[in-house]
Order: sequence, then structure tokens, then C-alpha cells
Amino acid sequence: MTNVADDFSVLSWHWIPGALALLFMAGCASVSPQHVNTDRMDYGQVIADSWKRQTLMNVVRLRYADAPVFLDVSSIINSYTVGGNANAGATLPSGTNPDVFQLGATGNWSNTPTVTYQPLIGDRFTRSMLQPIPPASVFQLMQGGWPASLVFPTVVGSVNGLRNASVGVAADPGFDELKEALSRIQRAGNIGIRVEARKDGGGVMAVIRKGNGTELSADSRRVRELLGLEEDVSEFEIAYGLIPKNRREVAMLTRSMMEIMLQLGFGIDLPAAHAAAGRALPGQWQPGDAQATPLVHIHSGTEAPAEVYAAVPYKGYWYWIDDTDIASKRSFTFLMILFSLAETGQTTAAPVVTVPSR
Repeated sequence: MTNVADDFSVLSWHWIPGALALLFMAGCASVSPQHVNTDRMDYGQVIADSWKRQTLMNVVRLRYADAPVFLDVSSIINSYTVGGNANAGATLPSGTNPDVFQLGATGNWSNTPTVTYQPLIGDRFTRSMLQPIPPASVFQLMQGGWPASLVFPTVVGSVNGLRNASVGVAADPGFDELKEALSRIQRAGNIGIRVEARKDGGGVMAVIRKGNGTELSADSRRVRELLGLEEDVSEFEIAYGLIPKNRREVAMLTRSMMEIMLQLGFGIDLPAAHAAAGRALPGQWQPGDAQATPLVHIHSGTEAPAEVYAAVPYKGYWYWIDDTDIASKRSFTFLMILFSLAETGQTTAAPVVTVPSR
């Protein structure tokens, strides 16, 4: 006859280590710091993609004479909860109940992100979208490494009377020549900017070195001829306007973000049905037209291809920028960077979100 106490003693050694391990894991459960790395990368990628798609959508909407809508992600707060409990018990085996022990455990895990959105409206919309970009920022962008061949066609409407290309209007020959000459001077590091405080609040100076004794002398001299500047002066005051007050001033008419987005919108290949019905603004860009090369080439079709830089659906069609079109991708990225440049003044405070600590 089997001894019940001996059976229980032997069996107990099999379940006690498992029960203790379960209790240990339940008591030591915590949120790993590795989630910081995962969340930061994943949320960052999603925000970057949504920012591109929102910008492209608004470019398309403006081409269709529709109102743009901007919704900023002002904050993301992620709250984790982890917990668990375990229980164990034992009973002596009997003829009617052969159970030796009972073991149970429960656990819980939750991930509750809180995302706060802030629409771009009111005074902030006016400052960011409708006010021209400060002329001094044109030279600051160039000094920061952005090529003149990209900055001038995108941001500048005219400089000292030389007009940039716009929808249906070709650029003055001198504007394109100025852009190329400035690009060569910029690559040699001979363009800079300096701020000198004055009583009237101005004092932003552009520095264009003459480059005596080098190949750049011809470019430097040609820039001065095109802009009507004095030959013996290297520093010129930057101002907003159509015509300079004197031969030591660079007067610029710069575009607002709304104007720049409108210009980008004319690089859309409109669906033939929409163009024929007059559903979008006129000014269709035609491939091969050297006088109207778009800043960004945006394709359209019933379905977007698999590999795209950004794609959005609108009015029954897809609009996208090809992922292999480096020039368009660079110009579109430059547009999004300009949004930060256009942000001036006090930013509206985001709503305060309180997340309990667990």
C-alpha cells in the first residue's frame, strides 16, 4: 500500500520550483528601457511620413483651388502599464481527488499613447503661410549649404528687378544667369552674411567677395552688373522690395509659403479628365518644356506605384512623387524645411496633457 505522505512529499518537489519562478516573474515585471528606443524610432518615422503626405496633399489641394489644412502633432506621450500575480496551492491526493497541487497566474500589459494635434489657424496661419520669407533668409540658407540653384528659383520672386519664372511666365534671362553665377561663387565659399544693428532695426549685410586674381573674378563682376551694384564694394544691404534705393542695396521680392506651394502645384501631371473639365487651375506643365521646368514633378494615376517618396489620394486619383526623382525629392524636402523658417513670433502653447505614472 502506497504511503500518501510519501507521494505528496515526492510530488511537491516538482511543482514548488515552478511556482516560485512564477511568483518571482510576476513580482519583478517592469517596462524595459528598450521601449524608449523603439518608440522614438517608430513614432519618428510615422510623423515624418505623415508630414510629407500632409504637405503633398495641400500642394494638390491648392492646385484644385481648394483650401489647405495643416494639423501639427504637438505632443506624443506614451504610457505603459505592466503587472501580474500568481497563486499556488496543494492538496493531498485521495481516491476521489487525484490532484496533487493547483497552480494559477494572471498578467496584464497595456500601452496607451496620447497624441495631441494642433491646427494651424488664425494669426499663426497668417505668419506661417501668407507673409513673405525674410530676404535675409535667402542668403542665410545659402550660407547654411543650400545651393543657390535651388534657393533662388524656389524662394525669390525677383531681385533688383530681375524676375523669376512663374506660371505662364518665363524667367528673365538675367535671373538664370545670376543664379548660376551665384552658385559658382557659393561653391568657392565667397558668399556670407553679417548682421549690424542700426537704429531703424535693419543692418543685414550680404558679403560677396570679388575674388581678385581668380576665375571667380568674372562671376563676381557679372553678379554686380546684373544687379546694378557698385564694383568696388563687397558688402551690400539686403531689403524687401522691387527696386533698390541705391547701388549698394539688394532688393528682393520673396515668396510666401502659400506662393511656393502654388508654384509646386503647377508641376502636377493633371488627369486628362480633370484638365478637360476645368477642375484645376490652368497652367499644365508639359514634359520637355524647357521654359517651364517644374520645381517638383508630381505624377497622377488611378493607383500609386509601390515605391514612392510620398503619395496621397484626392478626388478619385493618386498623386505621388517618384522615389527615384532626386531633384523633386530634394525640392520637396526643402519646402518642408522652409516651414520652420516661416515660423515667426510666439508659437501658440500646446494643450497640457497629464498622464499618470504607474
